[in-house]
Amino acid sequence: CAAATLMAQAPAISFDKTHHDFGRITPDRKVAAKYKVTNTGNAYLSITQVRPSCGCTYTMLGKWSIAPGESTEIEAMFDPKGLRGGVRKSIEVVCNDPKTPNVSLTLEAEVVMEIMPSVESVYFYQAPKSATTRSQVRYASGNGEPVQIVEVKAPGAPFLAFTMRPEGKDLVLEVAFDGRKVPAGHYRGVEQATVRFTNPRLSQLPLNIQWDLKPAIQASPVELVFQDTAGKDLRQKLTLKQAEGRPFRITGTRPSLQGMRVEGADQKASIQDLTVVFPATAKAGRYSEVLALSTDDPDQPELTIRVVALLK
Repeated sequence: CAAATLMAQAPAISFDKTHHDFGRITPDRKVAAKYKVTNTGNAYLSITQVRPSCGCTYTMLGKWSIAPGESTEIEAMFDPKGLRGGVRKSIEVVCNDPKTPNVSLTLEAEVVMEIMPSVESVYFYQAPKSATTRSQVRYASGNGEPVQIVEVKAPGAPFLAFTMRPEGKDLVLEVAFDGRKVPAGHYRGVEQATVRFTNPRLSQLPLNIQWDLKPAIQASPVELVFQDTAGKDLRQKLTLKQAEGRPFRITGTRPSLQGMRVEGADQKASIQDLTVVFPATAKAGRYSEVLALSTDDPDQPELTIRVVALLK
């Protein structure tokens, strides 16, 4: 009878809820949820630990020891800074309830920016030198207010232009890349544009723009491979083609390996068939070389061909 009486006198932990959904919140908005805990047993309930997962903190709003029938509150604070999208966190409550010694409290939120870009970087890959190519970035409204851009600046990049149009509460920014305005001698680059908005809480966002130009003179093959016995001249065909059909001339060659040479480079044509000679003086072994060619083409004054050799 004594044992039965002791077993009957036990605490029991109960919560008004074990999950809280904050809904949509912005990264700069700290939020809090309260969980009411009640002792529904007939002995004192002792909460010994409250262990939050990464990203939230808690405050015990009341006693750690709760008499039968009494209640207290646990407040969970959540800071969404640096987070984006759906987030779920938990807090483990440890107590002396013999039936439920551990209870997991959870909270979730959808972290949205007031202005959400579809991409953070724009790429213009193999853009033509003689034309304009375009790409788009959508700035979606995360707070229900129309997105409005004040200006877009990309210092030192006269070949970039920006236009915008509203689509509902979102705004679409069109980035135009004009290869004709790229300074001579430049073939690739990374630009940093700044997009400024009317929103006072999110006044600006960066936009990374990477680009490279399509070669005016295209080489086939793009890499020369020699594989043979050492001690003799080895030859490979190399064809150069001007993309727009303009005649050009090879004005100089600079091989990284002494003795490597180019035959047939004394012509002026839009398509040139050359022969690259790997020298007989090269000893057996593996080679990774570079052949630089200078041209009189204003759009591509120089091009580089990789040369690989395996000589037995």
